[in-house]
Amino acid sequence: MRTSRRARQRLAEAAQLEEEGRKRWGAVAFRMSRKRRKRLAKAQVGEEPRLKRFVLQQMRMTRSRKRKMREEAALRQTAKAASISALALLPPMAGEAAGISNAMNDIPAALESLRNDRDRIRDFKEAQQNAAEAAQALLEAKADLQQAKADKENAASALREAQQNLEKASLNLQRIAQELANAQLESAQRTREAIAAQQAVADFAPQVWAQEGAVAEAQSRRNSTQAAYERLGRELGHLRTENDGLEERIRQAWESVGYAQNRLNDVMAMVNGAQAAAPERQAEEAQWEAYEKQLESLDAEVDDAEALLDALNSQLDDLQDARMAAEDAEQDARELVRDLTAEQAEAEIDVKESTNDVTEAENWHEEAIRGVAIAENNLTETQNWKTKADYDLAHFGEGKGISTGFEYYTWHGAGLPRGYQLYQPVEFYATEKKWDVSLSTGWLVSDTGLPHGRVSGWTDTQLGLTYKNDHKINDVHYKLTVNAPTGEQNAHQNAMMADNLAAFNSFSEGWQFTPEIEATHRITERDSLTGRLSYTIRRDYSYRIEYEDTEKGLYDPDVAMEISPRNKFQQEIEYRHIGEQQQFSAKLTHVNAVSAYYRNRYSSGRFEDGEDWTLQLYGSQNIDERNSWQYYLWGNYQAGDVEDIYRYYGGWGLTHQFDEKQRGYVLLNGGGSYGQSYNWRTNTWRGNRHLYALTLGYAYRIDDTSELRAKVERYYIQGSATDSYQGWKMSLMWNQSF
Repeated sequence: MRTSRRARQRLAEAAQLEEEGRKRWGAVAFRMSRKRRKRLAKAQVGEEPRLKRFVLQQMRMTRSRKRKMREEAALRQTAKAASISALALLPPMAGEAAGISNAMNDIPAALESLRNDRDRIRDFKEAQQNAAEAAQALLEAKADLQQAKADKENAASALREAQQNLEKASLNLQRIAQELANAQLESAQRTREAIAAQQAVADFAPQVWAQEGAVAEAQSRRNSTQAAYERLGRELGHLRTENDGLEERIRQAWESVGYAQNRLNDVMAMVNGAQAAAPERQAEEAQWEAYEKQLESLDAEVDDAEALLDALNSQLDDLQDARMAAEDAEQDARELVRDLTAEQAEAEIDVKESTNDVTEAENWHEEAIRGVAIAENNLTETQNWKTKADYDLAHFGEGKGISTGFEYYTWHGAGLPRGYQLYQPVEFYATEKKWDVSLSTGWLVSDTGLPHGRVSGWTDTQLGLTYKNDHKINDVHYKLTVNAPTGEQNAHQNAMMADNLAAFNSFSEGWQFTPEIEATHRITERDSLTGRLSYTIRRDYSYRIEYEDTEKGLYDPDVAMEISPRNKFQQEIEYRHIGEQQQFSAKLTHVNAVSAYYRNRYSSGRFEDGEDWTLQLYGSQNIDERNSWQYYLWGNYQAGDVEDIYRYYGGWGLTHQFDEKQRGYVLLNGGGSYGQSYNWRTNTWRGNRHLYALTLGYAYRIDDTSELRAKVERYYIQGSATDSYQGWKMSLMWNQSF
């Protein structure tokens, strides 16, 4: 098929562009969409790519110390719940001058005082360490607050940046969505235009094809006539040139004469004769001329047909160009839609990620705000901690507390009915840097089983005041103890009992005032030497007796007895070693000779107590972390009217710490009193006697300021027939400090 000039030109241009494309882009296809060409052009000129998604560089709190707030350890103070029995002043007990009046309370209290002194040293060191840690924690809390504020600023900045990026991403998405909508409309329009252009080409192509057939048919007729014309022309010789066939005729002529030179003229005649024979065919000449005219007509027809074909091809080229342009535009529009769809997906991802970034930044910002609040609260709590730690250190050993509970005693022996005593003590104490105050009293019910042997009501009340002048090495304490006669007065002699049976063997001993001075010299942190001087001013009191004088024949079951005791002077010196594993104390007590005058309606006289010396040794030794053993030794000498009295007591115990809150102990006690003496309270004579007792104790610490204590004791007293007893002692006490 003949190709038009326009088609041939288009194909040549396409081939040239394809070659240039291969040279320039390598493997890239020659035809590129408008969008792709635009991007490629941007890449070549170095234009910035689309804005990347914001990546939140979350600068979370980098505080080097994210500590839990330190729980303030409740410092055990000298006057704590666990040591009330050792600090509070006990009610007056007018038992033996220097004997153990109540082993169940006196001995554990003395051993507990060693533990309290050890704890005091330990707790003071803890208070110092607590104050130092609080000071360091305050510095750290201030630094944490500054860091938290910086984190808050960073979080706020990041939140603003994330919000700005979200706004940009949202606007970008809106823009792309609008562009995509427009591109989709344009793509649809371009598709319609491409279809129309393709249809126009399809509709017009048959005309071109028909014209190409007409041209071919005209060319065929022309070619057929041209062939006949050329054949006849050759026969007639009209189509020969001047030399057309001349060489062949000469060769044939020379050949016929045998190439003889003398026959040259014959050869020339033969050639000229052949040229002159053609015109004789006149009919053929006419036919040849007719062919020539016919060819001129056919040439014109072919030229007209080809001109029409060129015109149709030109029109077809225009339609094809329009179709290709429409198809290019449609493909560009489709690619633009695809590109915008991809960009929309990316923009939606950007919006989603930017939204997540905003959420994360908001969470960070909220966390930073909470971090500032926590840091501020931490600073406040740490300041409070430091204030309290400094206060605890400055006021170490100060405190208040109460103690109450029940004590029950029961006994029988010496030919007497079974007796009992129920006692509810109430004790209060307060200790400060300069002053100590204690108050103790109680309610009891006591019954010996004898006539007039029942007593119930309050006991005497004892008030203690101490002024302290403490220094690093030497301490001086000034004390005053007042015994107020709030107990039942004029109790009958039958209500009183022998020593070691119960907490009280008398119930009111009148007003007593005891000023005391105590000086302590600390040899080392754990060794001290203490001296005490006290002077007790005692006032009159009374009770009732059963009076009988067989010589005079007098008997009175209820006689008032007035007692006028003389003052008492007492001196003590004590050494203490308070180690972490071992504690020991040694105390020597001297009481000057004291006396008391009595009188009733029938008689009067004097009770005399001679010089009294007592040595007391207490010790405690740790076995391991949970177990320790304790011991004590007492030795007493007292000058008497009849004969001197010697008393010896000793005991050994074991304490086991079950856990941080529970401990128990067992204590074996034994001892004896040697020498005859008169007990004017019970109006009986007493000789040698021995005491054996087993004490079990249990303590449960409810918390750092309160404790429950239970004790039980089984004891035997072996003496004369009128001074032998056995019985039980039980105690349940609750201690609370503030």
